[in-house]
Amino acid sequence: MSGNMGDQRNWLEKLGDKIPGYSGYVDRERRRDIDKLHREHLADRLRGLKAPLTDLLRELSSSGRLFEVGPVDLALKKLDKLENRVRFASYGYAGFFDVVKIEQQQLDAIYQFDLALIEHVDRLEAKLNELKAKADTSEGLRTGSSEVTAVMDEIDRSFEGRYQAINSFGQQQPPGRPLFT
Repeated sequence: MSGNMGDQRNWLEKLGDKIPGYSGYVDRERRRDIDKLHREHLADRLRGLKAPLTDLLRELSSSGRLFEVGPVDLALKKLDKLENRVRFASYGYAGFFDVVKIEQQQLDAIYQFDLALIEHVDRLEAKLNELKAKADTSEGLRTGSSEVTAVMDEIDRSFEGRYQAINSFGQQQPPGRPLFT
């Protein structure tokens, strides 16, 4: 084998042409890796968003507003649960990663879920910034915390929709149909 990356790629492409199903296997592994990277990126962003909530909890506690920490603590626990769900999502995505034919429209649907998740995390970040500004009053703190948890619920629903869409792909594949096209 040559040290040139282009030569190696050509070699792999030739191997893929010679072994039936090999390119499908590589595509499946690439989808699995990309999915994991995407989920880790989202989970890392969610973890980073815990800092404003923990800072706010610390501020409330140090200023004697102990009776007001409840909504913020609830939001922090919900964010922690959401981060763990995204980070440790089951690899039970059988229909998406198994050796089945994936149509472009199915991939497009997953990409739409992925984009929606990123946009929801962006909105969550904005709501957390607003919460900091609203935290001066008890009412503002309750309202801001409620808005933050509502966005987290949207993220959770969107992630569940993505999970359901991925899992349904394998069920749509009729038995005996060619696995690779």
